[in-house]
Amino acid sequence: MATVFTITAAHAEPDYARQAARAALEELDLLEDRLSRFRPSSDIARINRLPPGQKTTVAPETLACLQAALTIEQQTDRAFDIGYASQPSADAGIELGKAGGTVRVLAGGGRLDLGGIGKGFALDRMAAILDEWDIQAAQLWTSTSTVLAKGVLAKGTSPDGSAWSVSIGPEHARRQIPLVDAAISASGTSVRGRHIVDPRSGHRVCHRVRCWAKAPTAAEADALSTAFMVMSDTEITEYRRRHPHVSAYVSEEGLGIGD
Repeated sequence: MATVFTITAAHAEPDYARQAARAALEELDLLEDRLSRFRPSSDIARINRLPPGQKTTVAPETLACLQAALTIEQQTDRAFDIGYASQPSADAGIELGKAGGTVRVLAGGGRLDLGGIGKGFALDRMAAILDEWDIQAAQLWTSTSTVLAKGVLAKGTSPDGSAWSVSIGPEHARRQIPLVDAAISASGTSVRGRHIVDPRSGHRVCHRVRCWAKAPTAAEADALSTAFMVMSDTEITEYRRRHPHVSAYVSEEGLGIGD
């Protein structure tokens, strides 16, 4: 996924916590093999090679990630779209066959790129592995773009005695955001320039510099931070009205989380 993943786990036995973290990182390697479009044998690469009308069987993790992406695509009216570059019409894209774990390419074809949701999805899966190891408090990062916090900290280890905390915004106007069983993700143009495109119009985003999204899952936060970059203030407000568990932060300056 061409980025750095970091795990901080709170546990009475440091060696046990390290073993749990290694297990979570092994899950990350597995997801990279299945979700990266740059690996010829991955599920996504195989889908991208299919002609229209054909289907292929994929791993449950791939199906879950694609379902999460399609759900947010629908909720944002395509402000987020993992196949926008090759979907000129509503007839393009993919269709998921949940019963058989298959993905079928529709008539219009499509090339998928999970760059806007894959890292967040990986954090969620890694957190699930930590759950299996009974790690009740952890913070997982991918670079400086997305962070997922699970559980609470012991009293005295955070400003409010319970929540993990991250800072966002430009240096002169930092905000501390508490995180308990939630994630926050950033998207913007400060680092890579104006590379974000509105899938609905094909135009590059010029009216925003940086957006953050806070949500219960890292996949949702990762995808929504990208969607909020292309949505209008009115659209974001309406989205949050319909999804009160989501928070949005918009800035015309600043870098990623913790920068």
